[in-house]
Amino acid sequence: FDPNLHQAMLEISDASRPAGTVAQVIQPGYMIGERVLRPALVAVAKGGPRASMETPANDNAGIPPQEP
Repeated sequence: FDPNLHQAMLEISDASRPAGTVAQVIQPGYMIGERVLRPALVAVAKGGPRASMETPANDNAGIPPQEP
């Protein structure tokens, strides 16, 4: 979960996912290059162990890559 790219709408209890990661994309967001036009609306897991900062598993979840 990256607050610069995502807007947390709800938390989901899920012990199989690290806490603080994107569990579900509710509405995809949009970017042009490095600029966020609309953040992705996501559900964040509040279950299992805390996610480490070195592994951005769902860093751009919900935001499709755009051609410049």
